[in-house]
Amino acid sequence: MAKKPTALIILDGFANRESEHGNAVKLANKPNFDRYYNKYPTTQIEASGLDVGLPEGQMGNSEVGHMNIGAGRIVYQSLTRINKSIEDGDFFENDVLNNAIAHVNSHDSALHIFGLLSDGGVHSHYKHLIALLELAKKQGVEKVYVHAFLDGRDVDQKSALKYIEETEAKFNELGIGQFASVSGRYYAMDRDKRWEREEKAYNAIRNFDAPTYATAKEGVEASYNEGLTDEFVVPFIVEDQNDGVNDGDAVIFYNFRPDRAAQLSEIFANRAFEGFKVEQVKDLFYATFTKYNDNIDAAIVFEKVDLNNTIGEIAQNNNLTQLRIAETEKYPHVTYFMSGGRNEEFKGERRRLIDSPKVATYDLKPEMSAYEVKDALLEELNKGDLDLIILNFANPDMVGHSGMLEPTIKANRSG
Repeated sequence: MAKKPTALIILDGFANRESEHGNAVKLANKPNFDRYYNKYPTTQIEASGLDVGLPEGQMGNSEVGHMNIGAGRIVYQSLTRINKSIEDGDFFENDVLNNAIAHVNSHDSALHIFGLLSDGGVHSHYKHLIALLELAKKQGVEKVYVHAFLDGRDVDQKSALKYIEETEAKFNELGIGQFASVSGRYYAMDRDKRWEREEKAYNAIRNFDAPTYATAKEGVEASYNEGLTDEFVVPFIVEDQNDGVNDGDAVIFYNFRPDRAAQLSEIFANRAFEGFKVEQVKDLFYATFTKYNDNIDAAIVFEKVDLNNTIGEIAQNNNLTQLRIAETEKYPHVTYFMSGGRNEEFKGERRRLIDSPKVATYDLKPEMSAYEVKDALLEELNKGDLDLIILNFANPDMVGHSGMLEPTIKANRSG
């Protein structure tokens, strides 16, 4: 006899707001969802700030949401932990950070700082960059190069110049630091193995083959003149500022969210990397704020706090079968994040990964792979052996990030 499973279906980026202005969820014709909403009991949950372990007033995000859902309790996030370490002063005594700086000082080399230049708090936070600059000054580092990745998704689409100007003011105040390269996150923070994008960011960081501008501001303004927003700024080198990442240097990558920092880190710190041909940097000290994945040979600044009794572990302990299913963009969320930062499958768990469409931006295909996810789910249901299903539909969120209303309405209408 076939089982009747419980399904946890996450409509990523889908939320409730009464105003129709710019509200793709409200404006979409979605008869199935509306029928469920009107016929069955509903409730609303908070997805930001203290309710999900973030600082008060900080917006939530997909990683945080899935981790809290999977844990069934408030999980204090990396952003909160790092902020507290800076406030307490522990940050400046951190062994990994000080080892990176000692490596630079002993080799008379350069410290390179990678990260998303933003106060969005989803992947990184600007104040963490400032703390790193202050630490480098305190420890007497002379050559500090910032490789800035521009946001435009979790903050305003054209806000980069504000962060660039504030960072340059900090450079001047401390008497150290300069921008070495600038890349839109579309290139430097891909997570779908589009190596042709990452290669452009890599070339700018290594000072190989990329457009060159006299200043970071000049390069960003040129991109704006071409109709590009921050996310899509083509990687460029800041003229005559550095020789790129070289033998004996150190890198500190201050993104704390793993999924969009892992690919670039693999290029520099995975000797088995095969995405494209790279020239390995010898004697490179590579540090990341959190653990990005098992393939990266990096020193971890803030080790993961293990979570137990997540939904997957409870299912396993009760001899229940479970399915995790999503398309590429949200697959880590129903697996790694839902399991509290665990990559391994639980006993009785199986997984289905559906490829996300290979398009430049998802507004070009607002349904993404929602229908393929549905078809795969039906295949799994027909096996009749599942107790629990955890599924994510990615397109309301991913198309919403484009900032384009009509495609996002179509995304919310899918199914």
